[in-house]
Amino acid sequence: MMKRTRPISGLVVTAAAVLLAAAACGGGASSKGGGRTELRFGTISGPVIAFDPWLAPFGDNASLLLNQISYDSLTHVAPDGKITPGLATSWQLSGSNKVTLKLRDDAKFDDGTPVNAEAVKANFDYAKKAVPAGQRTPYIAALTTTVVDPTTLTLESRTPQPDLLTNLATGGGFIVNPKALKNPASLRSKPAGSGPYTLTSAVPGQDWVFTRRQGHWNPSEFQYQKLEMKNFSSLQAMDNALKTGQIDGGLGRPEFLAGDRTAGLNIHQAKPTTLQGIWLSDRAGKIVPALGEEKVRQALNYAVDRDAVMKAVFYGVGAPASLIMPEGLSGSGAKVKEAYSYDPAKAKKLLAEAGYPNGFTLPFLGAGQDSKLEQAVAGYLRQVGVKMDIKPHVADYTNEVRSGKWAATSFAWTMTPPAQSVNEILSPNGLGNLNHSTDPQISAALDRTQAPLGDAQTRAMEDLVGIVNDKAWFLIVGHSSNLYVTSKGVTCDIGQRTTCPLYTFRPAKAS
Repeated sequence: MMKRTRPISGLVVTAAAVLLAAAACGGGASSKGGGRTELRFGTISGPVIAFDPWLAPFGDNASLLLNQISYDSLTHVAPDGKITPGLATSWQLSGSNKVTLKLRDDAKFDDGTPVNAEAVKANFDYAKKAVPAGQRTPYIAALTTTVVDPTTLTLESRTPQPDLLTNLATGGGFIVNPKALKNPASLRSKPAGSGPYTLTSAVPGQDWVFTRRQGHWNPSEFQYQKLEMKNFSSLQAMDNALKTGQIDGGLGRPEFLAGDRTAGLNIHQAKPTTLQGIWLSDRAGKIVPALGEEKVRQALNYAVDRDAVMKAVFYGVGAPASLIMPEGLSGSGAKVKEAYSYDPAKAKKLLAEAGYPNGFTLPFLGAGQDSKLEQAVAGYLRQVGVKMDIKPHVADYTNEVRSGKWAATSFAWTMTPPAQSVNEILSPNGLGNLNHSTDPQISAALDRTQAPLGDAQTRAMEDLVGIVNDKAWFLIVGHSSNLYVTSKGVTCDIGQRTTCPLYTFRPAKAS
């Protein structure tokens, strides 16, 4: 399964990572200066819940662009990962539990009412009760929102939230008109925000057209007059549309890159931030006793040739790795070393020491779209005596992966922001801790990471990553890069994201 490239609010199915791909119009109208004035967006049918950002199940994966069309977020995340102003022009942090936001005074909802501190509070109050909760909303349950004056409010959490400002830039910070929140059913067909574009026509499930809103507080950031969102039946269909000029951009796939390059398209590759591999969920050994043995989990890690898998499955887009934290992110410092080389002999030795000289059978929840990865790993495990009994569940995968009935499954998880991401995959009730595994040493190390960002927190992250690697809670094969593809006439900045934020799209300079 593939961030957030996450299905369960943080767990991302590989195909779900591409649910919302921005695309520019191949035949867009021209301005007097010859510039393009229209962008077309491609979508793949998926669980984007209408125009209510508080219900969006995939955060910045599936809904970031959709939300950014009609809504403003409290903060932005620049391509280099820095937090920049949005509706909030400035902020003051007090430790990792409290932030005071200063709002701009010139933002208005599409009905002319001001976006003020009371409106932000109304959104957070609504989000606490939203069902089903979106990816970024769980952190809001721990927040107390206090209005200081019309343009000032404080957010105070009963638990540390070092990544709070990042959440305010994604699915946890898009502000809806409070009038619409009193009748949330209205958001099924029409947005109610302060964003740069207004919905002008729609064919539900097929096509949506937006035009630039006059009077938006930040007109220079959005360079196109019209946006059109068109639905595609598959990733292949979307890629074909890219190559034939029907659209100008979309989330890329490694297997399509050769053809995209031949077609002269621009490739935008993010830094590798997404874990790819196997979730060894039954660490207590309740389903498969062997997985309760640390030596067995370590053996599985030694059994796989990560370099070969990354080349075969991900076409070299990314880096082979066993660590849960990709290079360049907090927790990936020099003191944390890769521990698992390809060593099938050592894998067999560890299995024998753990009492499994003849291996064992591993019941495995197959995600369907990850079958190539699953089959590659299964081939290596078979060589050391471990049989992966793969049972594909495509239509009901989300329910099955939440059920706690499976010992292992394939997964992908984008590790930005780092502190929040490790909490999601390691804490007993984290969305990515599928079978609610616990370990006193991991829990203590995790607690130390949920602290104000800085040198001490970075060291705590490195300690945690090392401990998790030693205990082999996962069988990570590598860190993959998210891809975005545009025509020669359009460019954007993907940074460390799963897609290019709307405000980064602009005409490409002629080469």
